[in-house]
Amino acid sequence: MNKVLCLLAAALLSVTAEARTSLWQVSKGAQTLYLGGTIHVLSKSDLPLPASFQKAFDKTDVLVLETDIKELMNPDNSLRMLTALTYADGRTLKDVVQPATYQAVVDYAQVESVPVNVFERMTPAGVALTVLSIELAKAGIQHEGVDKIFHNQAVLDGRPVLGLESVDQHLSYVTGMGQGAEDDFILQTLEDARKTHESLRKIINAWRIGDQPALEAEVIDNMPQDYPQLYARLLVERNNNWMPQIIQMLDTPEQELVLVGAAHLVGPDGLLAQLLEKGYQIKQLP
Repeated sequence: MNKVLCLLAAALLSVTAEARTSLWQVSKGAQTLYLGGTIHVLSKSDLPLPASFQKAFDKTDVLVLETDIKELMNPDNSLRMLTALTYADGRTLKDVVQPATYQAVVDYAQVESVPVNVFERMTPAGVALTVLSIELAKAGIQHEGVDKIFHNQAVLDGRPVLGLESVDQHLSYVTGMGQGAEDDFILQTLEDARKTHESLRKIINAWRIGDQPALEAEVIDNMPQDYPQLYARLLVERNNNWMPQIIQMLDTPEQELVLVGAAHLVGPDGLLAQLLEKGYQIKQLP
């Protein structure tokens, strides 16, 4: 199953009367917080969001996201990211990957009527993010995601917004994708592109009804075996870094709503499994 683009865009299939959402109440003793899985980009047809998210937001004092969205969108950081996604040492993509891989990029560009020179100086991460952008636009999935929607509400309310990782850390994770496995990463990205719309719709539908097994199957599945470096760095390492912060929040008097990509919640290394293992109670909300 395709994984690279799905992971970049995440984080089955039928709604039942017992449908829930990808939002949990985490508690130990009297202390609680809300932990929600998000989709970073949606289509207009995916709105409104499940009502439980708004209810949880209305009850909380502090919004916690993966990183500081406002700072991430600062023009200086946007430029830093663009710079990091291109080779600045004179190399081109053609110098880094095998001829067959580069030809696959050329073929994709021709099919999509994109000038191939768009990709020439991009790193594998740059190629993947550009392909994802093209495929999302084709699928009409271009609306701001759950994180941005609630970030904007919090800013309007004057509510504190915290990040689980710094912008520097976030940029490092994103721009470092594919390092050490450039050919496999790009080829899988291009393979995924043909199925992006179908897969993302499955992910969004599963997220909306809180179908953890479907989310795990679509986003993670065999990724630990097929792409161990990508899985370890984008999911496991970040989950492990975030866990002590989440636990610390349970000791504060404020009520927090923590929103992270849905892929970070599911699977054996996900935040939910880690919290259960540490003795915390988790309740999936309707």
